[in-house]
Amino acid sequence: MKIKYFAWIKDITNKDYEEINKNHPKNIEDLKKVLNSHYPDLKKHMNKNILRFAVNMEYVSTNKNLNSSDEIAIFPPVSGG
Repeated sequence: MKIKYFAWIKDITNKDYEEINKNHPKNIEDLKKVLNSHYPDLKKHMNKNILRFAVNMEYVSTNKNLNSSDEIAIFPPVSGG
């Protein structure tokens, strides 16, 4: 499973991406728990529910089940002008 980080999320994780090869999260809510434990500074953003998730290049708005081969992208809120 590949997790890709964008914008200021990369600043918090100090990574563009990471791979989870063992004990991958079973769904988005599990992934949030894993990320909260690894990156405590992300927790406040997760709790506000402002981050957006895409699984295999498709945005998801529900607690989607995940597979070990999935690519998950995490984005901050986007504003237009």
